[in-house]
Amino acid sequence: MKRNPLARFVCAASFTALAATSLSAEDKPLFRFPGGDVAAGEKAFVALNCVKCHTVAGANLAEPKGEKILELELGANPRYVKNYEDLIRAIVNPKHVVNEQYRAILTESDLSGGIEALMPDLTKDMSARQLVDLVVFLDRAYKGSLAGYGE
Repeated sequence: MKRNPLARFVCAASFTALAATSLSAEDKPLFRFPGGDVAAGEKAFVALNCVKCHTVAGANLAEPKGEKILELELGANPRYVKNYEDLIRAIVNPKHVVNEQYRAILTESDLSGGIEALMPDLTKDMSARQLVDLVVFLDRAYKGSLAGYGE
C-alpha cells in the first residue's frame, strides 16, 4: 500500500512519541522535529486556512478564505496544549480531545450525532515541511504567552 510522505512522517513521529510515554517523567526524551521556520509556519497557518477558526497570540495574520467560523485564540489560554508534543497531537489528530468549551459551541444536532472535531484532517493536505514549520510557529506563540508551557 502506497502512503503519502506526510502520513509516513506522522506515523514515525507518533511511534516515537508513544514509545516515550512508557518512560518515567525523568527518563522521557523531549520529542522535537528537526529544524523549522517560524515565518514559514505562519504562512502555512494562513495557507491551510487555520485562520478560519483560529487566531494566534502575538501574531497579525491575514484574513481567512471564506467566512470565519470560530474565534479560538491559540497560545493565549491553556486549554489542551501544554507542551510541544501536545501541539503535534492537536494538529495531526484534532479528534484526540474535545473539551467542555468546544462542547458549548456545538448545537444539539451536533451533539446528538456524536461529537466531531470541526478541524479538518490536515494530514491530507499538509506537507511534512508545513507541519514542522507550523509546530515551530505555534510553539513560539505558546512559549511567549503561557507561563509554565513546556514544563
